[in-house]
Amino acid sequence: MTLKVFQCKECGSTVFPARYVCFGCGGAEWRERVAERGTIDELTTVRRRIGAQDGSDVLLASVTTDAGPIVIARLERAMRAGDAVRLAIDEQNRVLALPIA
Repeated sequence: MTLKVFQCKECGSTVFPARYVCFGCGGAEWRERVAERGTIDELTTVRRRIGAQDGSDVLLASVTTDAGPIVIARLERAMRAGDAVRLAIDEQNRVLALPIA
């Protein structure tokens, strides 16, 4: 699945996740935009997750999408700040940041 962000029809501000009211102008009408790519800003590793079945580490990154909003995404492997990624949604509705080959 593709990641969708939301653009205010009145002022053009783009947000994720969806909101009832635009923080920029107070507008309440949105259009969906696809956010296919982004750039990694920061990374972190979540260790020893309580209740996790496999107990493995999870790599997370804050990613600035080409559409504008910043999202928190899972990584498949270690990457670096500044790396370009392709964004997707998995079957559990998690945002994924995938390396661009």
